[in-house]
Amino acid sequence: MPARDPCSAAITDDGVRRVRQAVLGRLHGRAPLPELVGLEAPLAAVLAVLSQTVASAEGNSALLLGPRGSGKSAIVSRALAMLEDGHGGRGGEAGAARYHVVRLSGFVHTSDRIALRDIARQLLIKQDLESILIGSFADAFSYILGLLRSAGAEGAPMPPVVFVLEEFDLLAQHPKQSLLYTLFDIAQSQQTPIAVLGVTARIDVMDLLEKRVKSRFSHRQIHVHPTPSLAAFTQVARAALCIDVARDCGDCAVSAGFVRQFNAGVDEVLAAGPVARHIEGIFEFGKDVRQLLRMFVAAAAGISPAEPLLQLARVQASIARDAGSAKARILGSISLLELCLIVAMRSLVQGGSAKYNFEMVYNEYKTFMSRHMVAVAAGGAMKIYKKPVALKAFETLVELEIVRPVLASVAAEGTGGTGTHGRNDLLAGTAAGARVPKEYRMVQLMLEPGQVADLVAERVDVPAVVRRWAQ
Repeated sequence: MPARDPCSAAITDDGVRRVRQAVLGRLHGRAPLPELVGLEAPLAAVLAVLSQTVASAEGNSALLLGPRGSGKSAIVSRALAMLEDGHGGRGGEAGAARYHVVRLSGFVHTSDRIALRDIARQLLIKQDLESILIGSFADAFSYILGLLRSAGAEGAPMPPVVFVLEEFDLLAQHPKQSLLYTLFDIAQSQQTPIAVLGVTARIDVMDLLEKRVKSRFSHRQIHVHPTPSLAAFTQVARAALCIDVARDCGDCAVSAGFVRQFNAGVDEVLAAGPVARHIEGIFEFGKDVRQLLRMFVAAAAGISPAEPLLQLARVQASIARDAGSAKARILGSISLLELCLIVAMRSLVQGGSAKYNFEMVYNEYKTFMSRHMVAVAAGGAMKIYKKPVALKAFETLVELEIVRPVLASVAAEGTGGTGTHGRNDLLAGTAAGARVPKEYRMVQLMLEPGQVADLVAERVDVPAVVRRWAQ
C-alpha cells in the first residue's frame, strides 16, 4: 500500500471537502473573493451611494459601467455584504428589516409586467396583484410601495429599498422605458428612500435612454477598469486559490502547517513557467478574470485526501485544453473538400488576391487538381468535385465563419441600406450583395497562411499532393 502524503495527515477528509468546496465556490463565482484587487475605488463609490440611501434615507441613482469580466458583479456583492454588516442586515418579514434589496436582470425580466411581479415577490408583498396589473406601471409600483409602507409600525418611516438592475441596457429596451422612468422618478423625490444601481457593460448606455428618463437620472457614473497590471491580475488568482482556516475550514481539523503548505503550493503553481505565460496571455488579450479562474477549476476539483494540494499537472492539462480553441476544434472536423477549398484560398492570397469569390476559389482548386490528375488517380483517394458540390462545401465554410463576406456594410451605406456583418450575409444576401449571385460575392479567409499549413499538417487523411500544395 503506498505511503500517505505527509501533509494529508494534518487534515481530515471533512477538512479536504471543506477546502475543495471553498476554493471551487470562489472559482465559480458562488462565493466572493476575500479581496477585490484593484477595485477599491469603484467599491467605495458604490458603497457610498447605497449607504446614503440606507443610513440617511436619501434617494440615489447611479450606473456601474465596465467591460465583461472586470468585476462589476463582485463589487455589487461586496458592497451589499458591507452594507449588511454596517446597517443591521436585511431579511425577515416586511417591515422587520432595516432595508430591502431587489435584484432585476435584463436577461430575465423582459417586460415591465414580469419585473413588477418579481419586485412584489422580493419585497414579500403577498397580496393578489391581478387587479392592479391592468393599470400603468407607475400606479402599480406606487401601490406596492404603499403596501410596503403600511406593513411597518404605525408612524414608522418606510424602510429603504435598494434596486440592483443587472444588464441595465436590456431593461432600457422595454417599451417607453416605464420601469426605469418610474424608478428614477421616485429616487429623485424625497418621499420614498430608494437607490437604483444599474450595472452594464455598454459604455454608450446613456444614448439608449429617453430624454424624460435622463431628466430623472442623477447622471452619476461609476467606471470599473480592468486590472491594471499583470502582478495584480495574478494576485486575483492567488486570492481565489489560497485558503484561510477561519474563513474556509470552520471547525474542521485543518492545521496551520497544512494551510502554509497549501498556500505555498499555490504560489509554486502560479510561478511555474507554463502557468505564468498563460496568465500573461489572458491578461494581454482581454483581462477577463472569469477566464483566469476557469483554468484552475479542474485542479481544484481534484483536491482529495490522497492529493490535498493543488497539482501543477492538472493546471497544465487545463491550459492545454484551453489552447485548443473552438475554431481549431471546428477545423478538425471539416471535410477533405472543404480543406482543399481553404488551401485554394490560401493560394490566392499568396498570389496577391486580398479578396476573392467562389468562382475564383473553385477555378484555383480545379486548376491545381487538373495538373495533378495522374498523382491523384494513382492514389485513388481524391477526385475533382463538380461545382454544385464544391459550392455547398463553400457555403458550409461561410456558415462556420471560417470565410466571411468583405465589408458588406460599407458597400450598403452607399446604397442607403442597413448592411450587417451577420454570418449568413453571403447566403441570404444583403443590401449590397442582393443583386449579385452568391458565387460572385467577395469573401476573405479568416485564417492566417501559417494556420492553414498547420491544419493540413495535423490531418492524417490528407493526400501527399495536397500537403505539398499547402506548403
